Amino acid sequence: MDFIHEFLKDAKESGKINSSTLEIYRHDIEDFDGFIVEKELLDVKNDDIVRYIEELKKKYSDMSIYRKISSLKSFYKYLLKNRIIDEFPLKNIEISNRVKKTTKPLEKWELKRILDICDDSYEETRDSLVIRLLYETGLKIGDILNLEKSNLEKYEYRIISITSTSKFINERISEELIRDLKRFSEELLPKIYGNRNLIFQELTRESFRVRFINYGKRANLEREISPNMIKKIIVEEKTRDEAGLSFLDKIREQYMKIGIGDD
Repeated sequence: MDFIHEFLKDAKESGKINSSTLEIYRHDIEDFDGFIVEKELLDVKNDDIVRYIEELKKKYSDMSIYRKISSLKSFYKYLLKNRIIDEFPLKNIEISNRVKKTTKPLEKWELKRILDICDDSYEETRDSLVIRLLYETGLKIGDILNLEKSNLEKYEYRIISITSTSKFINERISEELIRDLKRFSEELLPKIYGNRNLIFQELTRESFRVRFINYGKRANLEREISPNMIKKIIVEEKTRDEAGLSFLDKIREQYMKIGIGDD
């Protein structure tokens, strides 16, 4: 019996998991299944979970680890409830969902150094495009990874259009990025994956995050970086006026005028 399938089916029918998060749960559980290659999912013990968490710490943030272990807890609670297993393997396993302290945006020179070390291989050309799209549009990584070739062609690659039930966003990109994205989509991509519509289908948020951190190390950046630091550059830039003042700069200026600023 496919216990993962049965768990997801039950969770969806009971309303515990909605359609948008169904694949996330599946991916989390299958990742763990791939980790314990020497065991079946039903034979997992507490020590296996502890070893898995230690492995996750090498690649993922606290929030990502918390989510992955939460998925496993839901899965094993289902197995226990239905008497498929006799013992809950995640007993006494507690994971913090704390978010790391707020990080500063990437500096432009840091971003340039990361892009400069990307080579001409398919994988690094792809990653470079994702990084540039994140920077030029300010969109979320999930939106970028779901870009479709047909939609890009519709706007001649000039506009990144995102549509969902709650938003409709059109972001223009630079001529240089238009050219490189079109070349990747129409020349490089078909050589590897044939006539595929999803441009970055093989990438996940987590795999891109791991690759991005590795680029930072290869670029000899002195601090730890993450993809969300790219978005913060454009958010900060978009909040500046014609004089180059950000919203925070303006607040600080007003505070200084009334004597609340720094001594």
